[in-house]
Amino acid sequence: MAAIAADTKRSVLGEIWDATRMRLLVELGRAGSVSSAAQAVGITQSTASEHLRLLEAAAGQRLVERSGRGSRLNDAGRVLAARAAQALAALGAGEEELADLAGLKTGTIHLGASTAPGVYLLPDTLGCFQRDYPSVNVEVEVASSGEIVSRLLSGRIQLAIVGGADDPRLHLEPFVEDEIVGVAAPGLIAQRDGVAGSSSLEDLMLLKREPGSSTQEAADAALEQAGMKPRGIWELGASEAIKRAARAGLGVAFLSRYAVAEEVERGELTVFRLAGVAPLIRSFYVAHLATRTLSPSERAFVATLTRCCAKNAAYAEACLAD
Repeated sequence: MAAIAADTKRSVLGEIWDATRMRLLVELGRAGSVSSAAQAVGITQSTASEHLRLLEAAAGQRLVERSGRGSRLNDAGRVLAARAAQALAALGAGEEELADLAGLKTGTIHLGASTAPGVYLLPDTLGCFQRDYPSVNVEVEVASSGEIVSRLLSGRIQLAIVGGADDPRLHLEPFVEDEIVGVAAPGLIAQRDGVAGSSSLEDLMLLKREPGSSTQEAADAALEQAGMKPRGIWELGASEAIKRAARAGLGVAFLSRYAVAEEVERGELTVFRLAGVAPLIRSFYVAHLATRTLSPSERAFVATLTRCCAKNAAYAEACLAD
């Protein structure tokens, strides 16, 4: 395909850059197939293919790589899809602000959450939020912190709940404090006043979260500082699988206090801190692109999240203190 001069390319792309084509690119990035993207947008596959052909002609380069397993955006396509997601979010925020002026509470929140807050904090918050704002739709994705940050930067989601992110393109606002604690079956390890030395852990298996987990990254740094050398490592991924293995006495793990509060209360797990290492205190954050302002529905969600999680924090702290 012949390249188009830069000035012409910008004007031609701007002339055909409408909401349907923006949504098509965003959905193609999510779904990985033209047919699924077309269905999400509400058009036929042949119409979607024609839209993509026009976009590629206007951009002067390929945006989609097609294979027998489906279609996916290439680097140029991902650049445009990210900008399309930002533009659609801005339009959606404008509609919400107009509705807010009219006294209505509507909109859609594209939300992502890392595993610990997504599994142990988010469900209660969603319940509270839906009771207060039944006309607001919340679309939720849960994955590791690294994956959620990647989706936020690409425009796939607009709001994220994570254990941390070091990227100047993001604005992070803390909403609740957490502690990463060691967990084991009662009686498995020697501890004193809730503190265990690294030597008491070295004959045990270390049960670990998946790569990209901010919880595991913080735990690994603390274990290195303590000089702990476990007998071996089992990477089980999901917190529920790790807790199940820990309850069975198969090893020790380091998880969010919110993840283990119920098991500790029932006496199924005991918690400990590492000797010679400061408590692993961190914050959970609400993150969004620094270049955009939250919509009215997003601001309402953040307020609900902060209020609801204060109750969860009090419960987890009480369970660990007993």
